[in-house]
Amino acid sequence: MKTTVIPKHRLQRLGAWLALASFFVTWILESRLSAQTVPFDPETIGYRIEFQEKWHQASIEMTLATHGAKEIRLMMPVWTPGSYMIREYPRQIETLESSDDKGPLPTTKVDKNHWVVSCEKTVLVKVRYVIYGREMGVRTNWIEPQFAFLTGAATFLVPENRLDRKCVVEVVPNKAWTQIATSLQASSTSPWIRIASNYDELVDSPIVLGDIDIQSEEISGVMHYLATVPNDAWDTKKAMQDAAKIVKTEQEFWGQVPYKQYWFLNLLTEAGGGLEHDNSTVLMASRFTQKQRAKYVDWLGLVSHEFFHTWNVRRLRPKALMAYDYNQEQYTKELWIAEGLTSYYDDLFVVRSGLSTPKEYLEQVSKSIQTVQNSPGRLVQDLIASSFDSWIKFYRPDENATNSRISYYVKGALVGMLLDAQIRLNSQDKYSLDDCMRLLWQRHRETGYSNEDFSNIVQELAGKSVRDWLVEQLSSTQELDYQTFLDAYGLTWKPKDPPKPNDPDAQPSPKSDKPEPASVAHFGLELSNVSGKTQIDKVLRGGSAGHAGLQVGDELIALGGYRITAEQWAERVGMLQVGQQTTVLVSRRGKILELPLKILPESVDAATPSWNLIRVEKPSDEQEKRWKSWLGLPPQPQTDTPAAAQGSPQEK
Repeated sequence: MKTTVIPKHRLQRLGAWLALASFFVTWILESRLSAQTVPFDPETIGYRIEFQEKWHQASIEMTLATHGAKEIRLMMPVWTPGSYMIREYPRQIETLESSDDKGPLPTTKVDKNHWVVSCEKTVLVKVRYVIYGREMGVRTNWIEPQFAFLTGAATFLVPENRLDRKCVVEVVPNKAWTQIATSLQASSTSPWIRIASNYDELVDSPIVLGDIDIQSEEISGVMHYLATVPNDAWDTKKAMQDAAKIVKTEQEFWGQVPYKQYWFLNLLTEAGGGLEHDNSTVLMASRFTQKQRAKYVDWLGLVSHEFFHTWNVRRLRPKALMAYDYNQEQYTKELWIAEGLTSYYDDLFVVRSGLSTPKEYLEQVSKSIQTVQNSPGRLVQDLIASSFDSWIKFYRPDENATNSRISYYVKGALVGMLLDAQIRLNSQDKYSLDDCMRLLWQRHRETGYSNEDFSNIVQELAGKSVRDWLVEQLSSTQELDYQTFLDAYGLTWKPKDPPKPNDPDAQPSPKSDKPEPASVAHFGLELSNVSGKTQIDKVLRGGSAGHAGLQVGDELIALGGYRITAEQWAERVGMLQVGQQTTVLVSRRGKILELPLKILPESVDAATPSWNLIRVEKPSDEQEKRWKSWLGLPPQPQTDTPAAAQGSPQEK
């Protein structure tokens, strides 16, 4: 009989595996007794979520194997992709503790978003923590009896060296929550068990729980869903149909469908905004959005914006954002492309989809132009700086924001619009910005892009002069020149309204010798009613208010010796004349001050456009052809209200 001697190190390894197997058998039996339904795989990370919805809390149990490690370092993100600001998600963790089958394990918080669990000689670790969720937003958690919305980055801890591991999430809903809506793959055993291939996918897949209205439509062979909660005022079937038209238009634009399913998570919260994800997006709107035509068109623009991100931002993004670092800022100078050009295309695709009219679109563009032209910050911050400083400025506006910064969303969209016209003109209408975006997608979706990469494509299609123009727009605070854009499509500025009798905001003809009536624009301030007091919220640079020494936070008491309220402001200002000297009485931190105030002319002169776009009366054939190509209009004249829009629910 031959005797085989097993080496000591193999005996130790065999013993470890036997212990692991024994532990898993015990754990599975215990799990079944505690109603646990997910068989544990040591290569995965397991999460079980229960709710104390009345207290806006979620209790989460994370289960993971140690794989022989002496300690495990846990991490929670401090920001979420798509929203470039440190949000400090760990601040909502109320309690955190760890244990194995023998009892509690030493757990130490080592910095704001990391914990270390000591687990020597332990096979399996359970980490239990409670989070608070009552911040209404597309990038935070909201938990209440009616529904819950979970943002992955604000919910899930992870071992810092296991971001590539599969994650299994089991949700234990309350009795009122009959459905779950998320792009996470459902387990074959239960819709309440969801699977992510890795932590990035888990963070990128928000979860909605509640009594959800789910509409669906197959587009290009792929299922798309609109999940609305709470649904007590929407025609969700129509919303799905309209969203489907936008989906189809944008799929055709890019020429590729890079996902296997897609979810529009539509939360009717009276809040606003959206946040993009690979296979879903979160939208927030009012219950009454559909009952007002303009607001519904804006919602369609939000759908368009977030869905466009499926390509631009989620799968095609700046080099600095190709690999996410959840612990700190990731600075990039290209957010004007990621968000600004997406903003250019959002409302444009609504009209290209036949859901809004050219007139409505010009009104939307006009508002964007007015936003930029009325912001003193346009002369202070350029687009590259706006992109780079997003982490500390864009999401933290204060009373001086209008004076000192510009939005890479809004100005980025306008630069994209002007660039589109330049490309069309310089290529003799052979190319447009559409072609630039598609080339960027084809060449850089695997590697990421830079401003230089984008500028090179512009030069390739439209020549060096257009590239040079673009580079200057990105790094300069000079005024935007709209004339080439106007000439390209046969557009002009709507004339300013002529003065009306007794109209306090009327402006006389430049040739008039009569005194010019004052208007709120001459003062350069914004007011609000705070607990019955008229408070100054903003003071714009260059205005009469700033020159008089008025400050944000001042309580406005009287103008010209007479008591005044916020509601009376415009009317009373209209009784004055430009150049007139008066006084203003304010309370500043409890001290009463009377300040002399001279009403100065507006910083703009009579030649300044109205910034309201209209079409010229007789566009040339070339302008008409380019106009229709730009807006995706059919050759025949289009009525002012598309058939798709006529069925929008109206207030009864």
